[in-house]
Amino acid sequence: MVLKDDNINQSMLVPLDLRNLIPKDHPCYFIKNVVDLIDCSKANQEFRGTPGEFAYPRELLLRLILMSVFDGGLSSREIERKTRTDIAYMYLAAMEKPPYRTIARFKVEYSDLIDEAFKTTIKIAKDNDLIKIHHLSLDGTKIKAKTSINKLTDENQIKIMKEHLQKSIERDQQEDEELGDESGNSVPESLTDKEKFKKTVKEIEKSSKDNRNKDKLRSSSLNLLKQAEKNPEKVLKKLNELEEKVKESPKDVIGINDPDARLMMNKKGKWEWDYNAQIIVDEYKGIILSSYVTQNPTDHFELIPSIEQLESNLEGIYDEMPSNFQFSADNGYSTDENTTYLEEKGLDGYISTRKLSRKEKKYNLWDKPFKKDNFTYDAEIETYICPLGEILYRRKTYEYKNKQRITYWTNECKNCIMKEICCKKKNYRTIQDYGNPSKIRMQRKMETDWAQKIYKKRSKTAELPFAHIKQNMKLHEFTTTGIKNTNTEFKLYTIGHNLKRIYNEINRKNN
Repeated sequence: MVLKDDNINQSMLVPLDLRNLIPKDHPCYFIKNVVDLIDCSKANQEFRGTPGEFAYPRELLLRLILMSVFDGGLSSREIERKTRTDIAYMYLAAMEKPPYRTIARFKVEYSDLIDEAFKTTIKIAKDNDLIKIHHLSLDGTKIKAKTSINKLTDENQIKIMKEHLQKSIERDQQEDEELGDESGNSVPESLTDKEKFKKTVKEIEKSSKDNRNKDKLRSSSLNLLKQAEKNPEKVLKKLNELEEKVKESPKDVIGINDPDARLMMNKKGKWEWDYNAQIIVDEYKGIILSSYVTQNPTDHFELIPSIEQLESNLEGIYDEMPSNFQFSADNGYSTDENTTYLEEKGLDGYISTRKLSRKEKKYNLWDKPFKKDNFTYDAEIETYICPLGEILYRRKTYEYKNKQRITYWTNECKNCIMKEICCKKKNYRTIQDYGNPSKIRMQRKMETDWAQKIYKKRSKTAELPFAHIKQNMKLHEFTTTGIKNTNTEFKLYTIGHNLKRIYNEINRKNN
């Protein structure tokens, strides 16, 4: 006996006895209800991985993917296995068993549907009063790309590899019998012959050893050439793609396996191929409201795109867009453009300064006791106070290189016993504030105790979701390549985080 579900088509029939085996509070029912809220405009059409494969409803595949990220980010192969072994997955799949390749291709081809699923989690959270939009925090973290630091190449290496392949092609073009009626641009038969190509690779290796460093092929380049033994057309195509990618890269090198990744320094001080993941989190219940992956190694340029995505995600969920909410970010986002943008948007911003960041990380500032960071700013009387208690008054304001500079000093320095250490060869010590006026105002604000108290909320807001995604959901390295695919993969993890938070909060309320 089967029971028809009104929300799915005839091909998604669910056995009645299977439902009876699943507890009523199991999250699979919650996942099903979430997918029912998503506007799957093509849900009645079916998706097939490749021509000739069996087709599956898109809604069915989306249910399985969301259930997998709820469970911690399962691979497509693991999802396929669970449709045969796990009752909850059998229920969501309506006893179908889509192959892992179909599931993997669905993630790639329907990234827009995954974006819609992310927005749906925000809407569900809002409908259940789990979002306040009072204090939002922005943060970024580096996540390793699916490539090794040793597998890199540059423009010169690509040029040498193409020359070697071209020489082999030109050699065979002289033999009309091998080319036949094909054009000179096609790959010659000798390149597709394994034994002949192995001989060509050995010649390239010997030539590379004899060359000086400038023209010597790296081991990663030689390994790429060896792949032409099986599929020369694919290698030639990849070399052309790498040639275009290296021109887009801000550095001279790119990764062979993932040319979209960028060299970034991790927390251990080592260089690796990474992506920079960005999220905006609501303080109330830790719901992620914005998430994406960028190639920028620093966070300087990510505040404005993050807020723009936030507004896009909230549009349609709120009748009137929230405004004047508190917005916190660390010192990596402290730029003239970002502070000006926050003021123009009317947002109550709290961006950390270098001084505050060092204070939080407990740097020993007293190794150099008269550094600027050890001078205290008094916002009420607009003065700096030196470590020995002398007041440095505001003396001069001027512009230098189109940026405002404010200078503070005191004549009491000439009588100070620490003059030689603090002032060095000058008669008195000067302190300068420089930058955009909005950035200076932000620095002034962050000197106050009340602003620092508000900023402390950030550590419990933005950093906890990253800890959950990395430690509990095991996202230490992306399993996909390319900025588009890694962005979709990261979005799925943030969806899983939101689903978990919403499910737990709803259960807590009901119990």
